[in-house]
Amino acid sequence: MEQLTKRVVAIVLIAVIGTGIGVGAWFFLAQGQAIPWETPGVTGIPSNRWIKIGVLNDIGEIQGDHAYEGAWLAAYNINTNGGVWVNGTQYYIAIIAEDTEEANPQLDVTKGVAAAQKIISVDGARYLMGGFRTEALKSYIEVVMDAKKLFIGTGAATDYFCENVVDSYNRYKYFFRTNPHNSSAMGKQIIYFLIVMAFYLMPLQAFYQGMGADPTDPYYGTGIPGALNSLNITKMAILREDLDWTIPFAAAIKDNMPFPPANVLEIAYPITATSEDFTTYINQIQTFGAQICIPIISGQGGIKMTTAYSDIEPNFLLCGVDVQSQTSEYWQDTLGGCAYEVYSHGFAGLNNTNVTPLTQDYYDQYWDVWNHAPLYTGTGCYDAVFLLADAINQSASFEESAIINYLETIDRNNPNLNTSVTVQKFGFTQLSEGFAGAHDVVADFPFGSIAYGQWHPDGKQYCIPAGASAPFPLSLYAIYPDWLATGSLLLPPWGINGLVNLPP
Repeated sequence: MEQLTKRVVAIVLIAVIGTGIGVGAWFFLAQGQAIPWETPGVTGIPSNRWIKIGVLNDIGEIQGDHAYEGAWLAAYNINTNGGVWVNGTQYYIAIIAEDTEEANPQLDVTKGVAAAQKIISVDGARYLMGGFRTEALKSYIEVVMDAKKLFIGTGAATDYFCENVVDSYNRYKYFFRTNPHNSSAMGKQIIYFLIVMAFYLMPLQAFYQGMGADPTDPYYGTGIPGALNSLNITKMAILREDLDWTIPFAAAIKDNMPFPPANVLEIAYPITATSEDFTTYINQIQTFGAQICIPIISGQGGIKMTTAYSDIEPNFLLCGVDVQSQTSEYWQDTLGGCAYEVYSHGFAGLNNTNVTPLTQDYYDQYWDVWNHAPLYTGTGCYDAVFLLADAINQSASFEESAIINYLETIDRNNPNLNTSVTVQKFGFTQLSEGFAGAHDVVADFPFGSIAYGQWHPDGKQYCIPAGASAPFPLSLYAIYPDWLATGSLLLPPWGINGLVNLPP
């Protein structure tokens, strides 16, 4: 069933069977519904010893469900390891979630505002986290700031939120972001990757795939160094959701990739676009002659895009941001149409890349508990719950001012080391840094760096190299070391535009 119709309106049983947890959890994941208070891993704890954390996101869609799952799993691990001690009293993490309905293509921002009001005034959540769609979060974050509640962003990348901290600190100092980093930093990293991809990784892989190939193979002859029929990347396309967060992202790519404007095709599609629309988009890009198509997609459009791509077999590589492609279910959702797609995977905690000493255990436990791999919103909330628990413990206080003061000490010069499942060093940007705002996660390896995966024809996800071994000067653009890679780049067997042998 396509993700567009995936919203669950029934009782869903999540069997929690892994890593010795041995409990079952029933959640009513319905449009406009809440997930009630729970203290994962412990029972019978009086509410005056709860650390009340609320998750605001689209419950019933993957972004919101994963956010809740990550927060729940972190709470479980903290609670079963003794909770949090403050001034000699033992406290436990309690979790609740309210549905903001922000994944709905027909966005109604009043739903998110109502969810924020309810989680604060009715549910009584003390600390909040979540969000992923900029247009929705812009509305309901104001409710949170009015209430002077701490909010940790775990899904929305737009610079706007952390720029607010710089522009109006007293009002927005309660906002911090753990995942992902801002759109500008993400754009810079993807530009680095695309440069390496276009001018090193793709030509090199065409060379490898052309060695010893049959003369009918589209890559035949590319294994001859310097030959005229080697792969030459001259054009690119951008296929993006027509949403706020994609605008600076696309602009950064266009301004920094070494292609003239005439060699760049940009398509901004409405999030209500149909499968037929995506067939048209793929054909437009094929006619344009691009060798790389850069998707910038957070919603269900990715499924329609890759399905059309597989049906048409156009002569370009999909390489960019397609959030749903991060999920372990994507192969089934696209019926294998995602094969050969290269996608960003949030920070370098890509599936089974053990970037920190915590990554593999987290990934394995998440699979055991939820029967799927974590999306970045889940990982962001997992890290956020641990970060908040640490801040409460270190400051020996539940007061927002004390927690903010402590969190602001964690920066690029005083980072937390190997306390995150995604980054080796974790720190927040400061007011004095200016660019991209304050209280944002510090970017660039070993801080927050995007990992890139590819779906291979065997139906598995692999982390591919980012160019660390590329010859100078391309090696300067590597965004993470080669040892994180679990597989190599593969080019689609039907060929790429720019191969002389490619049939017209």
